[in-house]
Amino acid sequence: MKKSKVELLSLPEELLLYILSFLPWQDILRCTSLCKALRQAYMSSSELQYITELGGQQLLPVFGGHISFSKHLQLLRDKLHAWSKLDIHSFEAISIPEQFCTRTEVTIVSGHACFWKPSMHSCKIFPILPKSLQQSIERDFSPDSLCSVPGQTQSDFDVLNVFIDPVQNLLAIVYVTVIGNGNMVYDEDYYIDLVALDGDGAHPQAAGRTLFLSDLPTHEDFITKSTKIEGFGRHIALRLFDDQPCTPTFASRWWLQIWDWQHSTTSNSILSGPIIDPDFDEIDICFLGNDRFLIVSDHLKLYSIEDMSQAPRLLACFSWPVPFMNLRCFTPTDDIARSSHPQIQAPQVTWISNPEHRLLSLVTRYPDLHFVISTRIFFEPDFVDSEGPATIPWESWGPENTRAFPHQFSCKLAVSGSRALYAFAAAGVQIDDSTEYRLHLMDFSPLAVKRHHQQGLGRMVNEPVYGRTYREEGINDDIIEMWLDRDKLYLLKDRFDIDKMDRFEVIEF
Repeated sequence: MKKSKVELLSLPEELLLYILSFLPWQDILRCTSLCKALRQAYMSSSELQYITELGGQQLLPVFGGHISFSKHLQLLRDKLHAWSKLDIHSFEAISIPEQFCTRTEVTIVSGHACFWKPSMHSCKIFPILPKSLQQSIERDFSPDSLCSVPGQTQSDFDVLNVFIDPVQNLLAIVYVTVIGNGNMVYDEDYYIDLVALDGDGAHPQAAGRTLFLSDLPTHEDFITKSTKIEGFGRHIALRLFDDQPCTPTFASRWWLQIWDWQHSTTSNSILSGPIIDPDFDEIDICFLGNDRFLIVSDHLKLYSIEDMSQAPRLLACFSWPVPFMNLRCFTPTDDIARSSHPQIQAPQVTWISNPEHRLLSLVTRYPDLHFVISTRIFFEPDFVDSEGPATIPWESWGPENTRAFPHQFSCKLAVSGSRALYAFAAAGVQIDDSTEYRLHLMDFSPLAVKRHHQQGLGRMVNEPVYGRTYREEGINDDIIEMWLDRDKLYLLKDRFDIDKMDRFEVIEF
């Protein structure tokens, strides 16, 4: 008996589209070049075009809501062309509270401005543009409200740092209890409190209100110089430096611990190491997703944090072309989805950055450079799945995955998803107290800005696409910091006029 064959093109179109939807986006595009029938099927399907648009822009879908695929597709295509609509002179100005205008650490997270003033142990968070958020948070935290040590007053503890995540409604507070001995004050015990931003109690998803540190040297051997707390999803990391002077017999040290804060208040995920010169050899940290972690130092050291019951496992070391000092890593404002709290995000947000295809920004001193690094290199199986951790020379990974730009006082660089924005003052240009700035936008995603207008297919590109150049008309204003979000550019301006406070300028596009 002769067996019958069912050819792909003989299937009903609905079933054919369903089968194609399981293919990677690159394979869907390849299928469109095989024959007219497959191309026509693709052109009739908003779902397949949406899949290829997501992949080409290096995004992942966020499920939820009842928006059609055609609407999703239009939003994505509008996003790709958004920069053609950018007007640097059309902005909304938001004044900064006077008490936070000096010596304040500022971050932008999920449409919220977060201020931390270490000298006053005070913290403030507020939505920059509340109308663009479904739900927003506005809180002031006084020194007394930042610590929950029973029976102790403000003089009994020292708040070292805070981490704010509006998407998870989370405020993490790093503090140390102190004891006095005559005129000497010693650090005693370190803690991290996890509280809800919109309330005064412990965070409802936390395993407990307080995270406890393990295996930290005693205060006689370990005096805090600086701290950094970083979070991503269910993970929180704390980095500490000691402040001991370097001697032939003693090197300063850094210490790091990572918690799965939703499941345990303790952790065995601990790393530490020496610091040869504490004035220059700063150690920075960065999450690359829920299972990978990066330590920025003399090398880029990639760790696996899948098993939180033990120390992070070193996967690979990526070497620099030359030695650098004072390396700092900056996390994008629109980081990958951190939790199941989408109500704080804008209702039209239906995609997130792919952790394997996004950009990191690093700043180095001596030489002064901005680095833009594609995270894809940290997921390449040829590098990180080899037997034992390998040291990858710069020539094997750097030229194809990084871009470097001069870093000076007037230069700023921000990254968001697969895009980077570089701002710098034009050399020697000063006209009527106005400064000319140049903005360069680079898009590292596979889809170029130019498209086939009729077919609607993307064109693959290998080099960054540079955007327009603008003149910024300001009056003795200086850009203190810059953040790039999905559809907004945030500029923190320094107002030199004594009667004017610092302010945010928010440009929507």
